[in-house]
Amino acid sequence: MTGDEVTWLTCAVPDIGRLLADDVIVGVDMPIGLAETGWRECDRLAKAKLGPAGSRVFMTPPRNVLALGLTTPNEQVQALSRELTGQGTSRQAMGLAERILTLDLALTGARATVIEVHPELSFTELAGNPLASKKTARGVGERLAALRPWLGTIDAVLSNAPSDVPTDDALDALVALWSAERWRDGAARTMPLDAAHPPFIVT
Repeated sequence: MTGDEVTWLTCAVPDIGRLLADDVIVGVDMPIGLAETGWRECDRLAKAKLGPAGSRVFMTPPRNVLALGLTTPNEQVQALSRELTGQGTSRQAMGLAERILTLDLALTGARATVIEVHPELSFTELAGNPLASKKTARGVGERLAALRPWLGTIDAVLSNAPSDVPTDDALDALVALWSAERWRDGAARTMPLDAAHPPFIVT
């Protein structure tokens, strides 16, 4: 981002390493810092922060559960999850397991500063309250209104977004950029508060 100009870049998760090769700040809407046992505290806090919208945050399973992947019988996945966390895990989380582990590996030796963001939390911080679902017209309108004071050129920026990126995902990317700028400027908050090492979520 330069001034109010945003350059869009997209890549497949297996290629994310090339985006982490430069000395930049990257905000990623994926878990960073995996637990060996139990649930990540930042996920618990994120759900609590969003209140009735807490279902928009999924609990990240421990590393060994993610390593089982989607091809492992669900009964085996749930058994290990209950052993390590006391609860089962969602298929949504397991559906992202390969991507989460790919990012985890790519972070080894990365030159970039990579922070975990959650767009719903970033929008809550920006707007002062949780917003309507991003899949609704109201939710899109609220997100545009929240971002406009920070990015006055947002209409032009969105018109230049890649054609295969849905509007709600483009808005998520922009608010992740907002959080990354706050991190750069020392103005960001972390969840848990004042966390020094991952896992934590930046808003």
